[in-house]
Amino acid sequence: GYGLPDNIEKFLQDKRKRSREFQRAFPNDMLEDPLTLPYHFVRIAFRAVTNRTNSRTAIGCFVPPRTPLTDRAPFVAFYLWNPLEQAFVLGVFNGVSFDWQARRSVETTLNYFILNGLTFPPPDNTPWRRIGELAARLSCVDERFAGFAAEAGVDCGPLTGAQRDDKRAEIDALVAHAYDLSEDELRFIFTDFTGNAVSPAYREKVLEWFERL
Repeated sequence: GYGLPDNIEKFLQDKRKRSREFQRAFPNDMLEDPLTLPYHFVRIAFRAVTNRTNSRTAIGCFVPPRTPLTDRAPFVAFYLWNPLEQAFVLGVFNGVSFDWQARRSVETTLNYFILNGLTFPPPDNTPWRRIGELAARLSCVDERFAGFAAEAGVDCGPLTGAQRDDKRAEIDALVAHAYDLSEDELRFIFTDFTGNAVSPAYREKVLEWFERL
């Protein structure tokens, strides 16, 4: 399927102006300007249809600008535009510590009600900028994200599997420290995932980073 960009923008703008949630969260001058629609920017979308027994329960990604989404791919809206803060949120969202937490509440759907009840690491204890840089680099794999990468101050382009695993492992270790987890608690979190979902080699890499930090 497809949609004409002008029609999509008008539909989304009309819907946003009727939304009480947006009216409570955003100033009116922003709501009146169609160019401020999240649709025009890189967004964090996440998989709504999921369950606690899947390989991974909380799965999010950046979607390119001007990419329509259905209700099965809800997205996270930000009041202010800060690429590294958004990438930080995505980095935590895709980590094993956050996923373990989500698996305590999800039955068949990850919706906003459940998401709003989950916790992020305390801001004062979190190296959010480093996590954001790593998550942004992992996500900016081609020219669709070149503008976002430039704003975030990271390179854009493909990564090898080893490079991706190393950056993901550093994020998981940083997030575990930010949650103030012990090594035993991190090892316990790993037991919630199969070896196919979180491989033994990847677990060891996370633990290496965890000890190094």
